[in-house]
Amino acid sequence: MIINTVTSIAQEIYEEMGEPSDFSIAAIAAWVRRNIGGLGNLINTEFEIDNVTFEITPNLTDPQKYLFKKMYSIYFFDLKIKSTGSLAINDYTSIKDDFGSVQKLNKNEVLKNFYQIRQQEYKELQELVNKYELNEITPLQVAGDDTIPGSYNFERDALYYIRTIYNAD
Repeated sequence: MIINTVTSIAQEIYEEMGEPSDFSIAAIAAWVRRNIGGLGNLINTEFEIDNVTFEITPNLTDPQKYLFKKMYSIYFFDLKIKSTGSLAINDYTSIKDDFGSVQKLNKNEVLKNFYQIRQQEYKELQELVNKYELNEITPLQVAGDDTIPGSYNFERDALYYIRTIYNAD
């Protein structure tokens, strides 16, 4: 069984994000440590991190890891929205001359695209949490006993059969 540590999960997230140059495994690991409780709140599970080995207990299952990675993706786009909003991008959209043209999106268009992606990621996270909760539900009680064979009143069945024959006319 693979033991989940903060570093191993941060490494997975870093690799799945395409190894971005503006983020490091250490920064992602810090996010994992700060937000493991948020995952626990989403799925009604309590997680703990050992302060020495940085192991997460109980071990995260693959669906739980996927939810956690989706949470990081939302955080990633939040950072992109904040950094794009603070950039000084000129508002021109295109420059043309005899030799070619250059087109550039303005700041508002870039922000709008990041926000739409973030909203889509958030919506997917909500759907995934709902599906996760449905899969994890187990019945607390089963009413009745399906192992005892039923008994039938043959007289009632015969009367019903007779009535239906006579009423058919």
